[in-house]
Amino acid sequence: MANIIPNAANKPLFQKSGTLPDVSGALKDYFQTIVFESVTKSVTAFQVMEVGAPIIFQGLIQPFTERRLMLLQEGQRAWTWYLMHADPVLTLEVDDVAIWNSKQTRVMSRKDYGLYGFVEYTLIQDWNGSGP
Repeated sequence: MANIIPNAANKPLFQKSGTLPDVSGALKDYFQTIVFESVTKSVTAFQVMEVGAPIIFQGLIQPFTERRLMLLQEGQRAWTWYLMHADPVLTLEVDDVAIWNSKQTRVMSRKDYGLYGFVEYTLIQDWNGSGP
């Protein structure tokens, strides 16, 4: 009997059975250089001042699929939603505002897949004229 199935009771729970796949090499073939203008807000003399600073990184931005849009609430489906995969060095936070292709977008969610070699952001097109 050469092929014996090992009993799971004999394997410690903390024993690692494998390694996480690093998919950053495959994703970099799809990544392109993206320039965001990160918008930061500060209060000066009781006025909110918004200043843009360029962020250059490697990533991929794609529109939401119909299936992902259908999971949203009905009123939110009319907005333009984007899914972005980026190099883990990009550190945007939820509610950060960024301008991409002359469109103001807002970060709605961030998922850190740094162990796999990328981060995932959900972006939504922001109100027109509300930014700098």
